[in-house]
Amino acid sequence: MKKLLVLLIFITTFLYANELKKVKLQFMWLNQFEFAGFYIAKEKGFYKDLGIETQFIEYDPDINIVDKVLSKEVDFGMTSSSLLIDKSKGKDVVLLGTIFQSSPLVLIALKNSNIKTIKDIKNKKVMLTNEQEMFATLQSMLKVNDISLDDLNIIDHSYNVYDLIDKKTDLMLGYVTNEPFLLKEKGYESIIFHPKDYGFDFYEELIFTSKELLNKDPKLVKDFYDATIKGWEYAFNNIEETAKLIYKKYNSQNKDLKSLIFEANEMKKLVYDKDGNIGTVSSEKINSIINTYKLLRYINNDIDLKEFIYSNDNIDSLLTKDEQIYLKDKKFITMCVEPNWLPYEKIENNKHIGIVAEYIHFIENVIDVKIKLIPTNSWSQTLEYAKKRKCDIVSTAIDTLKRREYLVFTKSFINSSLAMVSVIDKPFVDNILQVKNEKFAVIKDYAYSELMRKKYPFIKFVEVNNIDEGIELVKKGKVFGLIDTVPTLAYAIQKGYIGELKITGRLDEQSNLSVGIRNDEPILRDIFDKVLDTIPESQKQEILNKWISVNYQKGLDYNYIIKLSLIMFIVLFLIALIYRQSLLKKLNIDLNNKVREEIEKNEEKNKILLKQSKMASMGEMIENIAHQWRQPLSNISVAASGIQLKKEMSTLSNEELNETLEHILSTAKYLSNTIDDFRSFFNMEKELKLVNIEDIIDKALLLTGSRYLKDNFVIIKNIENIEFKSSENDLIQVFLNIFTNAKDALDENVKEGIKYLFIDAYKKDDNLIIEIKDNGGGVEEKIINKIFEAYFTTKKQYHGTGIGLNMSKLLVELHLKGSITAVNTTYDYENKTQKGAIFRLILPINLN
Repeated sequence: MKKLLVLLIFITTFLYANELKKVKLQFMWLNQFEFAGFYIAKEKGFYKDLGIETQFIEYDPDINIVDKVLSKEVDFGMTSSSLLIDKSKGKDVVLLGTIFQSSPLVLIALKNSNIKTIKDIKNKKVMLTNEQEMFATLQSMLKVNDISLDDLNIIDHSYNVYDLIDKKTDLMLGYVTNEPFLLKEKGYESIIFHPKDYGFDFYEELIFTSKELLNKDPKLVKDFYDATIKGWEYAFNNIEETAKLIYKKYNSQNKDLKSLIFEANEMKKLVYDKDGNIGTVSSEKINSIINTYKLLRYINNDIDLKEFIYSNDNIDSLLTKDEQIYLKDKKFITMCVEPNWLPYEKIENNKHIGIVAEYIHFIENVIDVKIKLIPTNSWSQTLEYAKKRKCDIVSTAIDTLKRREYLVFTKSFINSSLAMVSVIDKPFVDNILQVKNEKFAVIKDYAYSELMRKKYPFIKFVEVNNIDEGIELVKKGKVFGLIDTVPTLAYAIQKGYIGELKITGRLDEQSNLSVGIRNDEPILRDIFDKVLDTIPESQKQEILNKWISVNYQKGLDYNYIIKLSLIMFIVLFLIALIYRQSLLKKLNIDLNNKVREEIEKNEEKNKILLKQSKMASMGEMIENIAHQWRQPLSNISVAASGIQLKKEMSTLSNEELNETLEHILSTAKYLSNTIDDFRSFFNMEKELKLVNIEDIIDKALLLTGSRYLKDNFVIIKNIENIEFKSSENDLIQVFLNIFTNAKDALDENVKEGIKYLFIDAYKKDDNLIIEIKDNGGGVEEKIINKIFEAYFTTKKQYHGTGIGLNMSKLLVELHLKGSITAVNTTYDYENKTQKGAIFRLILPINLN
């Protein structure tokens, strides 16, 4: 029996392993951060999630990568823009995407050499590779400066920077992401000649496959590429984590961690397109590269770019000939929808809107056949129209036995749990059986309505025509709750019933939505299935983010939280008032007699002034609390909503869950700390302890909300390792205010390009200097001297209180015994003139 069990386990494991499609990827160099996205896609399971098992093969100078792909030794390869030359020679390759938008290939010389300009290169020893077409950008740069290869003393490349140091060569072909750092580590500065600076901007590290593999298994090609790009996005959003992975597991070159991180940050400057995406290629830029190759006589023939550049939208590569003919003959496709079911879908002004509408629009663009909306008044009418063939498709429907009489169904593309919504004072329900004697509203003819009746025959269900009717019954107390999907109920609450309704509990039942298609044309179902497979995960997430923001967390009673929050605010207000009065009493103890005399002179006037003073103090403290808590509370709400929704949509990874929970816990801890901090705001006796400036800055960045730092947002830190005695909470509050203001300025003023935040911290004499600089355009000169004044704000009405920077100034000057200033600045970075504001803090190292 034991042997049989072992055999069964072995067979099961073997079968599972064979479900994964095994592919091989040939790198164009040795392991380093240059291939980080591939490592991450493998280690994080992005390939495996799509049924792919990937093997990586390091570079071998004796192989031809293109020939290796075409001979099926490997499935995918990476190479330079020379792939265009191979294509022009008739090699049947397909370009999937590119890692570098701008080639990192450069010529490098030592700064202490006699080479100062590109003209000085003539007659120098230069290390190049054997494949001259691989450095066509360099040749182009040389050519416009009247330098030919004959003017150089070309020697074989050793790939060893010591040959520059030992004067065995004057210049070396290298990557700007790699060799300059290696030289700097050894104490040598370099001078770099970059073709991009001379107008020659090529793609580099092109990902490609064979046309044969694309035709044979288009889904495999798409899935491999999608998982790869997902890996790159993760790698650049988590540079240190990725670098540590490579250091431990993919370090065949024995690089140190610092060099891997340097490589990553240099790569990050070159991999994103103007829209902040990774991997994209454009026909315009490819044509520009082709023209350069033609000038250098590497290419003589034209290239069919439509055939050469892979596109997910190329539906013909996925469809059979019969399916292609069907679409060509089809003038349009008629569609019926659920007319009132947001956020999924709705008919508004005779237009189809919502999550499902976004999916349908994608399908329409891909198949290039118009999908025509047939309006209906209710879901029941939609089903009736489908039975009578008045519409070819029902945009979203659940597969049931009864509906199969007139529909076939695509694979499910949206999945969500069912839940119930009740008035806000109802208790949370873990199981519907706890309230089995209550009535529940369900929408007529919905598939889950029938399911609920069969599963719970003893519960009274009341049919309604739409969600609005159901909510009215809930509000009037005629039913305990309305049952629908989590996103639908959450959307309804947020759009008009916050404070009145809440999600009382989630049910075990699922809503698995498909497109319903008339069963006499099943070929259309096959077409829709193939198109749905091509929708990138990033686009699915973008659609969800556009329409859904769920404020729901299992087991939380929001009525209780609201009451508790009010109590906390009242307590804080009273504490603040007591401390404020206590301080005023201390400060004015010597003035009591004079005050009394003045009050006697004009008692009524002073009563009014005193009342105004108290009210101003109260208002200021409440505004401070609101200002400090608004962002963290919003972060907690968004974080909790995000993980709940991703769980409902089955897109939640363990990494995202752990990251979000860590963020919620740290934010909650911050809120707890600020209670004590506000209590002691007017108390000069602050708790001082030894802190590290980089730790303080990192905490503040985390509390600001690290996940808004996306592809086009870059933080560059240059922070010395400095420990000093200070008040940690005060410092975090100051940085939090500055970072939040910087983020707002960057979001408002930098619509295209990269948003930079520079943070420098260094010791000077007995002081710590912290400089925070951005490229958000700066502050208007006429108001920059006012930004630290109380209630002065540059933000739109209702979006700012003007308290944050004023509080920062008070904290720095009164509690931290330092100074804070802000000026506009102009500086050069990335060969561009950047304008922004710079906040400078000067703090004593030893605060007593």
